[in-house]
Amino acid sequence: MSAVRPPRRRVEFLLVPFVAALCMAFIIGAIVMDKDSGGCPAPSWRNHVTLTVAGNEAAVARVDAVTACDGAKCVPLTPTFAKQADGGSAMLARQPDGSWLLNVGAQPSSSVTFSAFDAAGKVLGQQSNILNWTRVGGNEKCGGPMAALKVSLNLE
Repeated sequence: MSAVRPPRRRVEFLLVPFVAALCMAFIIGAIVMDKDSGGCPAPSWRNHVTLTVAGNEAAVARVDAVTACDGAKCVPLTPTFAKQADGGSAMLARQPDGSWLLNVGAQPSSSVTFSAFDAAGKVLGQQSNILNWTRVGGNEKCGGPMAALKVSLNLE
C-alpha cells in the first residue's frame, strides 16, 4: 500500500498566506524604520562670496561701494544704501583686507553681477559672474552649506 500524499491545496492554503504575511511584515517594518522620511530642518548656514577688486590702482583706490545683483534684485540697492543701512552692510560688507563679503544665504544664486562705485556714485566697473557652487555638507534632499567662492572684479 502506498503512502497517501496530502492534496496540493492544503500546502497552498498554508504556505502562500504565510509567505505573504512574512513579506508584508518586512515591508511595513521598512516603512516604519525609515528615518529619512521626515522634513528638513530650517537652514542654519549662510553661503558667502568674497569679491576682490583688482586692476587699475587708481580706480581700485576710488572704490567706495559695491553692489551685487541677481537679475533685478540687488544687494544693496544703491551705493548710498550700502553706507547708511545697517542691514545692507551685513549682507555686503568691506573686509579689513579690502575685499567685499557677500552673504548669499542658504539658497545661493548661480549668477551675480557685481558693480563698483566711487563716492559720487559713478560706476567704476561692472562684471557678471557664473557661480559654480560645491556642497561641503548636508545632503541631496535637504541641501547644505556650500564652499565659499572667490571672485575678482577687474577695473580698467
